[in-house]
Amino acid sequence: MTDKSRILIVDDEPLNVKLFAATLSSDGYEITKAFNGEQALKKVNEEFPDLIILDIMMPDIDGFEVTRRLKGNSETRDIPIILITASDDSNFKVIGLEAGADEFLNKPIQAIELKSRAKSLIHTKKYRDKLALQRQTENDKNYHNTKKDLYGESDKSSVLSVVEDENDAKLIKTYLYGQPYQLIIEKTAKEAIDVCKQNQIDLILLDAMQEGGEGFEACGRLIEREQTANIQMLVISDSEYLEKNHKQFELWSDDFLLKPINIHELRLRVKALLKKKAYLDSLYAGTEVSVRSAIIDSLSGLANYSYFKYFLEHEIKRSIRDANPVGLIMMEITDVNHNPNCLGHPAGEKLLKDIGTLIKENIRDIDLGARCKEKQFAIVLANTDGDGANIVAKRLKGLIQNHLSICAENLSAKRSLHFGIAVYPSDANSIDLLIDQAEKMLLVSAYSGEVGHLIRRKSAACSE
Repeated sequence: MTDKSRILIVDDEPLNVKLFAATLSSDGYEITKAFNGEQALKKVNEEFPDLIILDIMMPDIDGFEVTRRLKGNSETRDIPIILITASDDSNFKVIGLEAGADEFLNKPIQAIELKSRAKSLIHTKKYRDKLALQRQTENDKNYHNTKKDLYGESDKSSVLSVVEDENDAKLIKTYLYGQPYQLIIEKTAKEAIDVCKQNQIDLILLDAMQEGGEGFEACGRLIEREQTANIQMLVISDSEYLEKNHKQFELWSDDFLLKPINIHELRLRVKALLKKKAYLDSLYAGTEVSVRSAIIDSLSGLANYSYFKYFLEHEIKRSIRDANPVGLIMMEITDVNHNPNCLGHPAGEKLLKDIGTLIKENIRDIDLGARCKEKQFAIVLANTDGDGANIVAKRLKGLIQNHLSICAENLSAKRSLHFGIAVYPSDANSIDLLIDQAEKMLLVSAYSGEVGHLIRRKSAACSE
């Protein structure tokens, strides 16, 4: 089971392409390459990467023009672009920003910086794609009206600067003056925690070199609280401190900014992280009530059947484009109707909620759990073959069966679990046939007489 994000590296110097590819492939990314602007445009339209790393100075079509064309196309404008330059000319960054670039890096590039920027931009794109998919499903009439707010900062956003050094604090205040968000200034990590408890904060600019390591401790305390878990952390450091403490940076920060602070880089980092925070809030903080009501089953907390079919169709289209399999697990609970505490009773409703929670907590963010019928559930597994689907089915089977056994004293009839697995395109070549094949495997599971293990056929089933 794989979840590889695709990165397109574009540079007319093959050695640079090789170096960037080696650095990023160690983090599990799928790397594609282009060596001029024309090749880059062709690759993007064929493969739709999750991130583009693009050299500015190239013959024929330079990086600025490639960026303008991609950002001017509705099909490719949401692909994040990191522009690479060997020049210290600040005008390059201004031109790149106007062209629509999401990030800049200056050569020579540190590995930790390249990895951090790639990780941050890819995560933001995934959040944005997931939110867009939800809104398309609801056919939200207000989507185009609210889209602008989600693409950048808004005057409702709040940025908290926690910097002890007075010169750096003044510089940040000057550089962020007039930007479309509120700036709050504090000196210590303790003060930052108090402010976050009393105010809605979206981003913290945090000096990593606060005395006693209080900065990283503050990050940990805020991330642990549900109310502040989505706050973005932009940590400010010098290169020496970053090298010595890179593991802490990777663990606690969402991005970092190296001293001396550059106005363009500061504004760019803030804008990117506020965008990410907006997506996270819309997805997870309950602000999209109308979206949730349209796609969520109220009893289990999983997706409803309509959204399940839409999501599965979307993944099959992606499968056709990327030549990756899509796994489908169908799960059914039997013998529930013989128990007085079934659906319609508090115990039965709690069981559905508990099962929904177990499913959500044990699949990836890119996968989907759904309730299809009264006692039937489905899990869509992106980029997953039969072996990967079997691993997920076994894990869920053990967890849910254990939960049922713990609750056995409240049950007057035995409850059984059946799992059916089918994979696109090896088991079926359409969404309806895929669902039908997985449901057939449920029947195989129910009548096989096998207990406690997976039955392997063309696809697979398990029962207990």
